[in-house]
Amino acid sequence: MHTSTHRSICVVLIAAAMMVAGFPSTAVRAAYQPVSSVTLTVGSSTMTVNGFNFPVDPANPKVTPTIEAAWNRALVPIRNVVELTGGGVTWVPVARLVRLSLESHTVELTVGSARARVDGRTVWIDTDHRVVPTIVLGHAMVPVRFAAESLGGLATWSAQSRTIMLTLPKQMQQVTDMMGHAVTVPCRVVRIATISSTATQLVFAVGAQDQLVVASFGAAVKGKAMAAIYPRMSQVPEAGNQNAANIETLLAAHPDIVLTEEGPALAQMKAVGLPAYAFSAEQPGQLTDAITRMGALTGRVDEAKQSVDLLTTKMKTITDAVSPIAVAKRLKVYVAGTGILKTFAGDFFQTFMVRNAGGVSVSEELTGGKVDVSPEQVLVWNPDVIILTSYTRESVGDVLANPKLQNVAAVQNRRVYVMPKYVVSWDLPAPESFLGTMWLAQKLYPDQVRFDMAAEIARFYRQFYGFTVPAADFAALSH
Repeated sequence: MHTSTHRSICVVLIAAAMMVAGFPSTAVRAAYQPVSSVTLTVGSSTMTVNGFNFPVDPANPKVTPTIEAAWNRALVPIRNVVELTGGGVTWVPVARLVRLSLESHTVELTVGSARARVDGRTVWIDTDHRVVPTIVLGHAMVPVRFAAESLGGLATWSAQSRTIMLTLPKQMQQVTDMMGHAVTVPCRVVRIATISSTATQLVFAVGAQDQLVVASFGAAVKGKAMAAIYPRMSQVPEAGNQNAANIETLLAAHPDIVLTEEGPALAQMKAVGLPAYAFSAEQPGQLTDAITRMGALTGRVDEAKQSVDLLTTKMKTITDAVSPIAVAKRLKVYVAGTGILKTFAGDFFQTFMVRNAGGVSVSEELTGGKVDVSPEQVLVWNPDVIILTSYTRESVGDVLANPKLQNVAAVQNRRVYVMPKYVVSWDLPAPESFLGTMWLAQKLYPDQVRFDMAAEIARFYRQFYGFTVPAADFAALSH
């Protein structure tokens, strides 16, 4: 998608101050299906793309649209405009050539030349042959109306608001989601919908949360922490979940992609043409894969890499800390779900978390995801440690007082703990799970494994959410 590494050269468009004449005919307009709307304002370093603000030039906020008085033209940066539609921009410094590409169109303009190449044909750039691509403040400038129409779009100028409005087609691509389904989405996703709270966390992991048009937070996420981290949460509509989606709400939001998990709603969305993309994070390696995919889809590759690097580094830290513990001395762990007699089979994320923390999940031989068990089965397993999730109905006191569990080693030794929660419970397949794994390893082996949980917590939420955890919250999280 990014065809040039020469980001020091920001390709810029020149817009005619009066560009009413010369647009495609009414018939062509009617046939054209606009999918990407861009508004740029003279003097502003930000532009609006499909309802969201982006920098005109991510590398230099001083680069803004300006008026060229000699030609009565508006000069507007183009690289980010084209790339946000999924197209490509290449600057060839030796030839002083700018190459734009979008869908099946290719436009080549040379600095100082009044002619350009459009899909292999040589044409005049403007009826005023003085208008040529030029260099201003180290940036190459090209005419906006010419470029937009040559790429299959439209351009209009508002003298009153001093804005340039572009309508451009989006470059589409077929991708394969994490469940193996083919999905057609824009090469650069801007408008994001989620109907899975896990998928919502992936959007935060790459810093694209301000592009959410529909989002599933779920009861587990809609708490004090998320309200402080993301004040916009109450303004973003919800549309159900992977089991039952509100199709009308999704269609009204015009999303470029709908992030979901495998479930009944997937077929429902595909039937109406919604670009449903299924994620999964239950298996080892899937969480970091999901973040990487999210970064590629949104054009936030660097942000995704930073998040993945942090998770990978921290997981290695945990693995190294528990590796000296002999297999024979590893503790047996029981993780409770919504109730003390509900647990997770070996194909669920919690089993892998226990393993990564140096423990042995007593239920790892089971299959079927979330499963019900009897007190007798828990007694047969006889776990050394019982972990209650933040959503387990019973408290530690309830478990310790349960007459049917009195002979379980974890109860006798009072080794029953509650997994912390901040945005989500730390046992769920979300980026926060590395904190849960770190916390669990320390709970299992307090004499051998020690982490500075306060420092780890502070760094994580700063990296993934841009949020400084209040001092008052640390005690509950690092106990």
